[in-house]
Amino acid sequence: MQNKNYFILLYAILMVIGTSCSKEFEEHYNPERRIDKNIVQILSEDPDLSEFVKIIDKLELRKTLGEAAIYTCFAPTNEQVDAYFKARGYTAIDVVPALVLRQYVNNHFINGMYYKYDIEKRYKDAVNGLNPTKAVFYKTRSEAALPAKSVMIFTPSFFAAQQEDFKTLYNIAGSGFMIGTARISDSKYDIDASNGVIHVLQSPLEVMPRTDAAIAKDPEISMYNKWLETTVTYSLGEKDEFGWVDTTLIKSYSIGRNLADENVLTTIFVPTNEALMNYFKPYLPDLYNNIDSVPKLIISEVLRSSILADTWFKSDIARNNPELRTNNYPQMIHKIAPTIVGAVSSSNSIIYKVNKMLEPPKLNSVEGGVYMKKRIYGQWDWMFQHTNLESGLTDGLYFQHGSRTILLQPDEVWGFPLAEDMDAATLLIRQNACRTGILNIDVRADGGFRKRFYPTEFGYILYDNKKFVDYTGNAVPLLKTGPTWERGNGAIYEIDGFLTPMDKADLSRTVYALVLKDPELSSFATACTKSGLMAELNLTGFFSYTVLAPTNSAIQSAGLQINTMTVDALKNFVNAHVIPNRYVFTDGVSQGSMPNKAGNYLTVNGAWEGFSVTSSTGKTAKPVAANLQGSNGVIHKINQVF
Repeated sequence: MQNKNYFILLYAILMVIGTSCSKEFEEHYNPERRIDKNIVQILSEDPDLSEFVKIIDKLELRKTLGEAAIYTCFAPTNEQVDAYFKARGYTAIDVVPALVLRQYVNNHFINGMYYKYDIEKRYKDAVNGLNPTKAVFYKTRSEAALPAKSVMIFTPSFFAAQQEDFKTLYNIAGSGFMIGTARISDSKYDIDASNGVIHVLQSPLEVMPRTDAAIAKDPEISMYNKWLETTVTYSLGEKDEFGWVDTTLIKSYSIGRNLADENVLTTIFVPTNEALMNYFKPYLPDLYNNIDSVPKLIISEVLRSSILADTWFKSDIARNNPELRTNNYPQMIHKIAPTIVGAVSSSNSIIYKVNKMLEPPKLNSVEGGVYMKKRIYGQWDWMFQHTNLESGLTDGLYFQHGSRTILLQPDEVWGFPLAEDMDAATLLIRQNACRTGILNIDVRADGGFRKRFYPTEFGYILYDNKKFVDYTGNAVPLLKTGPTWERGNGAIYEIDGFLTPMDKADLSRTVYALVLKDPELSSFATACTKSGLMAELNLTGFFSYTVLAPTNSAIQSAGLQINTMTVDALKNFVNAHVIPNRYVFTDGVSQGSMPNKAGNYLTVNGAWEGFSVTSSTGKTAKPVAANLQGSNGVIHKINQVF
């Protein structure tokens, strides 16, 4: 008895579910069953659609559209057809070019069979990330000379969840079922045919232009369009089976995404003319006083940073999930959605007009100052674009630019020959001299320039009394105390000359070589040699050392006899005076305890005249000569033995 009651209950539940599903299905899917006739035949039976049929017959597409494939047809009424072509200056269908008519017809046919129920279900079933947005896109019919266009079909569920997205795109409210801004009839829909289904339009369907054409039509973004057209390239078509080349020129763009390809869906944040001027106007005096003088490299960067792969509605942007990245650049505006002030309709892109330009990586970095001050930093600009002098200044992937300060020479200081006239060897020397002026620190975060040693790729540079001094003693004055360009990761300052780069592979300037050359360090040099550590102290590349070299008098005062010491004793002696893998200068930047190569800790205190190093046994040494730079380290001559 219990089993019987169980099955009765189960049957009742299934009946409720089935009735519910059936009701939902019937609300959206109630076709007029006409499987004996194809789409064109059924269109021909409705006198209100005769003008559309006339176009189909004029193009000899009756058989193609009625038998060749499965379609969903969004049928325009006679009034809509007449209004569409009159708005474009055509007095009658007979005078409209065939290609224009074909595009019009194709735009009213999408591939596949979609009843209202199917369209609604496709949107409802799309969850997570961009899937709901992608679900509104459909492809129209295509021909060889006319690629398929993307159209957006909106449903009641979409409007319930994303009405604001529709308003942003079209500046009107939407309701019911719509294809673009065209309303699908509430009474003449889901008309079944043998090769598809027909929905009659209640309002006209616009044939949306391709991205490049859409941008070109809007005067508020004409500057962006002008820049965009500078990146256009053309190529010939493919060869046929007989080797003949299709001479039709195919348009594309060299900015990482081909906006001229109907199959490439994109979102673009196009800055208005006002937004571009607001950003670049402060920099124009250091260019050539007009917006056309913005460097091509920067134009390309601006274009790339405005382009976002795939299609994103405003709600997707605000949600930022998945993470918003424009052409592989992370979005630097904290909230981009509020900058959207309008939209431009396009077939293969969602185009937003924004009142704030998205700053690309190079302009967000200290590197950008060289390009934006090309008129006065022309030589550095040339070096940036023709050598790897700019390497490491900008992180284009995550905007986590390393801290840098650039000391550069304005063109009036550069002298001759110009960079472009140098031979390869001279150019490399000049490049290294320039990189010696790129400090691996943002001096602003250090309180500005002060007396200290600053790290560069080619040795340390001492700043003292408004001059920069390299390892040779060559001093170069600072021209201006303030920066000429500032960004989050650093600043640019002008100097009156070139610093001398240290060759990191120079075996004649290793710490061992320098000790060997100094007569006051002859005893310590002997200890390095006899201990077998000279090879290690001659290593260059990744290896660096701070050598606290006791003078001959310090060794003598300690009563040490270098020539009679064992090899092990000499190793311990030398290692006690070597700090590995770091530079320690007397400027006070390096403080605290650090291990020597013997495994004991040395404590560094003070700066300049007050600088001292104390051993673990309590012995304190002060340098008698300090900060002697070698290719693999720095030497301090000290008056004490550890």
